Amino acid sequence: MKRLSLLLLFCLLPPRVASSEHAAADIDSVVTLLEFVIDVDQDTARKCLATLRKAVENGEVDGPRLAVIRKQLGKKLSELISKGPDAALSFDAALVATAWGDAQATRHIRSLAFDRQSAESRRVAAIDSLAAARDEGLLNGAAAILTQKTTSSLIAARLLAALGKYDSARVSDLVLQSYDALPPDMQPRAVELLTQRAAWSRRLLTAIGDGKLSPSVLNVNQVRKLLASPDKQLVSLVRDKWGEVRSERNPAREQVIREMKMQLSQETGDPLRGQQVFNRICGQCHKIYGAGQDVGPEITRNGRGTFDQLLDNIFDPSLVIGASYQARTVITTDGRVLTGLLAENNAQRVVLKTQGGKLETIPRDQVDEIAISKLSLMPEGLEKQLPPRDLADLFAFLVLDRPPGNPAASLISGTPETLVGP
Repeated sequence: MKRLSLLLLFCLLPPRVASSEHAAADIDSVVTLLEFVIDVDQDTARKCLATLRKAVENGEVDGPRLAVIRKQLGKKLSELISKGPDAALSFDAALVATAWGDAQATRHIRSLAFDRQSAESRRVAAIDSLAAARDEGLLNGAAAILTQKTTSSLIAARLLAALGKYDSARVSDLVLQSYDALPPDMQPRAVELLTQRAAWSRRLLTAIGDGKLSPSVLNVNQVRKLLASPDKQLVSLVRDKWGEVRSERNPAREQVIREMKMQLSQETGDPLRGQQVFNRICGQCHKIYGAGQDVGPEITRNGRGTFDQLLDNIFDPSLVIGASYQARTVITTDGRVLTGLLAENNAQRVVLKTQGGKLETIPRDQVDEIAISKLSLMPEGLEKQLPPRDLADLFAFLVLDRPPGNPAASLISGTPETLVGP
């Protein structure tokens, strides 16, 4: 109970300090408690340090509050770090110190971020802390990590997400230069990153205009987001390429559904190949049979009752949108534009669940505007994104009520029998 009380008190630090007239005294009390816990209970101390690190990384503890914490806790963390990388709490302390810009800790954490032999969990935490501190060293080496063939999808995805913290033209430069070398499942995430800031989006549109990238790398929802930008130059570039784009559900999708139903009734797909297509395209937001990301609805038992329902959900995703799946677009005070599903909204923060399952935390005082979209977070136009072969394979996977290879698997109601190959 004592351990839990200490942890809860520390977890309440950002909102309590933000509203208290005795901020310095509150901070002093919590730091004293944390120093005590570090010496007597490493497990609880690790949780407390992780809580502090996340609050610093997300900007919920900053300015004078952060300065006071750093002054009072910095010596203790330096002692932990100086014991060596294998010492208890050394890594946890270094992450906190890196997040608030300590040079010695940053060098150590940077070496871990670039070390291919380090555990993925440590590399991910290192990348997050370096990005929170806007470390130039991470920017300098980002392209090498992204294009390295041995880089895992987890590391690449986390690095792309972390780069959104930097308000720098270098981000768009390195992402565009690395784009062709990225794995196919990382390229959509790279494009999503470049739509977060107007300057990056202009560079992306220039690359499309120069023929370096296909216009199809942008989905219709991203085009709509760019058209809603307050940056007039960016909006002009978008209109030159795409014209006006509807901001509400497109009735013409009914015709697309009829055409796709006819096309798929004349195709035969491979469900095993279709599973790979799902993992690459759909698994960024949806789970099926326990695999994928928990952003949109889990579709093992939902949305696939019949073949017609599956067609509607894939080719007209904005036909029916559950209240909990209405996308929000948040514009921050520094001009960043983030789109995702609302995971938390209170007086301290707004948290969005974005593509790939990452949680983006925006402190309330950095939120300039929040808008609710009339459209699904899932974009229209999959029929243009995938060639007929991949589309047939994907549907051959999705129309089975159990995973491919399961002898009990059968077709959902209304599926053309020829769609799934032997």
